[in-house]
Order: sequence, then C-alpha cells, then structure tokens
Amino acid sequence: MKKVILFLVCLLLLIGCSYETAKTSKQNWEESATFVRKSGFVFRIGDNGRFGFGEYGPFIAGETQKYMWHFWGDADTLTKPFKVIGVSKETSEKITVLQKQNNMNTLAPNNGADHHLPSYMELPNPGLWKLEVYFGDELFGNIIVNVIEK
Repeated sequence: MKKVILFLVCLLLLIGCSYETAKTSKQNWEESATFVRKSGFVFRIGDNGRFGFGEYGPFIAGETQKYMWHFWGDADTLTKPFKVIGVSKETSEKITVLQKQNNMNTLAPNNGADHHLPSYMELPNPGLWKLEVYFGDELFGNIIVNVIEK
C-alpha cells in the first residue's frame, strides 16, 4: 500500500511539474512587446523592462539589419562584454548573433537609457527566435522576435 501511495504522489508531482514547464515554455515564446512612435519607429522591449532595441525594419531571414540597443542598469553590469545568443523555437538551433568585447568599458547614455549600443544583426531562418542577452556570463534578459521570410 505504501508503494502505491508513493507512486501516486510521484506521479502527481511529475504531472504538476510537466504542466508548469509546458505553461512556462509557451509563455516564453510569445513575441516581445513593442511600442511605436508616430514616425513608425518601433522599439522592442526586453522581458525584464531593463533593455530593448530600436528596429529600423523587421527581422528578415538571412538579411542584416541595423538595431540600436538601449539598457538601464548599473555600470558594473553594463560595461561587461556583451553577447546575444539566438535560439530558434522551431529547430532549437543556437547561434551567436552579436558579440562585443571592446568599447564596453564606459557607459554611453542615450535617449534616457544608461547605455546604448548600435549593432547589426541577422537571423538565418524565419519563425520565432529568442534573443538571450548577456553581460559577461550573466543572462541579462530575453527578447522574442518574429523573423519573416524574404
């Protein structure tokens, strides 16, 4: 009888954890929020509200576009080496989208942000991509973007 009860408790825990994992993973793959100015300028906001980037056009598979990153936070974090890892929802492929080792030793305030960084990024395939933003080895946050076909 003890084995049956133990088995049922374990089964309930597994089902509950599976449900939470599925729920979390579904939430994590929703395209990140944006706001649009009257001029049509789009600013995509990171999941923690401490960063985002201005889009000069949509993400188009296989094409390089310009993006202006903006960050809010402390100098110790924002001056560490910067890296963006892209993860495809469809294929789980991981690629380094952007990496800046140099020129991160001083802050460059802009438009009310504590730091900004111009960049060019390209994602190879259409679909949803999670952009994992790192300063040093620490994950700073994520942005989900929809990449369209050429």
